[in-house]
Amino acid sequence: MKRLIILFLTCVICQVAAYAQKDSAEVSYRLSGHITDAQTGEPVWFATVQDCDGLILGQSDKDGFYCLDLHAGPLKLQFAALGYKSHNAEVNLDHDVEMNIVLKEDAIIENFHFKRWEIDWKAFNCYGFSNMHDGAMTSFGVEGRYDIRRTPLEVGIGASYVMPLNMKLQETYRYWTVYASLDCELQRLGFVIFKSFTAPYIGVAAGGGQSYYTDRQNIATIALRAGVDVRKFRIFFEQHFNTDGTRSSHWGLTYYL
Repeated sequence: MKRLIILFLTCVICQVAAYAQKDSAEVSYRLSGHITDAQTGEPVWFATVQDCDGLILGQSDKDGFYCLDLHAGPLKLQFAALGYKSHNAEVNLDHDVEMNIVLKEDAIIENFHFKRWEIDWKAFNCYGFSNMHDGAMTSFGVEGRYDIRRTPLEVGIGASYVMPLNMKLQETYRYWTVYASLDCELQRLGFVIFKSFTAPYIGVAAGGGQSYYTDRQNIATIALRAGVDVRKFRIFFEQHFNTDGTRSSHWGLTYYL
């Protein structure tokens, strides 16, 4: 009889301990705070919060605020955002915790002048060839670019005029366009050619204008573009496709005003 009682009490104690351990594991607390730029104090958008296994637990909103409900216990977390050094933090979550994080710009990123919200105009001149004739062409124009804050993207608007270098051909073929562009700076995604010097990019532009080929007509145009930024200069290549059937390749140099 005693053995049965002891066995019964042992089972009860084990069950109580198991339930207690389960309840403890299911306890969760709230971890929240703001993620800001170390230099400007501005909120960092879309910063990710990851655990030690690289699992993304959440991200900050447009105000740099994050809020996570996590299991109780010690945690190792990593806060990361595009263009910033990752920040590692440890916290013992035994109550609701407010933890503000300050991120520093990546060492590579700091070597470049990111305009953030400013508009930067550029003047450019380039040379190339067209499928309409064998002679070289020249292009000149102006383009304004607008950096989308803390992303690798920048949008732009511009205008260009393209004509043959051969004066005799200028009456047979030339065109002008007004266009919008979208570029992606690969350096902000971690693709770097030479630190502190070049920032490669790829992009696309589309617009419309008029061409003068046999007669004047309205055209739409699309251009694939790529190049590198070197200080205040941009070395680029563009391939233009026009709805009048013409194509042209351009390469040249841009100077930022």
